[in-house]
Amino acid sequence: MVSVMKAIKAEFFKFYFDLKRYLFNYIVGLISTAIFLSGLYWAVNSLFTQSGQAVAFVGLLLWLFTPSALSDATSHLAEERYLGTLERISITKTPFIHILIARNIVHCLFTLIQTLVVGGILYVVFKPDLSYMSSSWRVTAMAVVIGMLIILTLYAFGFFIASLGMIFKRVGATTSILEYLILFFSGIVIPWSTMPASLRAFSNILPMTWGVKALESLINGGNFIGSFVGLVVYTVLIAIISIVTFRYAMLVVKKKGEYAFY
Repeated sequence: MVSVMKAIKAEFFKFYFDLKRYLFNYIVGLISTAIFLSGLYWAVNSLFTQSGQAVAFVGLLLWLFTPSALSDATSHLAEERYLGTLERISITKTPFIHILIARNIVHCLFTLIQTLVVGGILYVVFKPDLSYMSSSWRVTAMAVVIGMLIILTLYAFGFFIASLGMIFKRVGATTSILEYLILFFSGIVIPWSTMPASLRAFSNILPMTWGVKALESLINGGNFIGSFVGLVVYTVLIAIISIVTFRYAMLVVKKKGEYAFY
């Protein structure tokens, strides 16, 4: 735990100076994201009922974590391997997985700030009805828990992709495809109930699907317990698989001596 906190502190300062240096780029990216989500939310409004519009609104904001969650760990690993520093880091007192977790936590907090800003803009413009989510502290608490589990699932999936990337090297390039599969087939943009049976079966393996279904059940009063249990089970499974795969990938890298790209 101490090693993780130290790594978080170091990564925070690194990210802070990077943010100061490229502040204009970050602002432009924030504006672009707000425009993209505004157009998308406006376009899909007609596909949903009033409660479905609330799910779409929250789902789109949670989807903003997807690019960072799926690609950050892969990018960090690739950076260390290209710089030739992975071997040095792997023999330090701080486990390398702790360093990756620290980096993801810092980037997740920054993405959270971005999401709150974009969400505030979209809320002022579209005024979606989110009254049920704030109708009682229990509902609000469950909505927050669902959101946290969705984010955790996305980052765990990102670790899994990074682990595969250590073995197969080019896997990380597929993250952009996965981002849009999640956007369009997790029930955020296209209602899950309107999808063909084969597509619904496929969507169940995507990281956000169970979370979106749990959120929808919470708002609509459906089978919430079943959806929430499914979300918890999926999150735990992905977390276990990602950790096991990462440890195996590190063993493969050490065995082959492939600490760097040349």
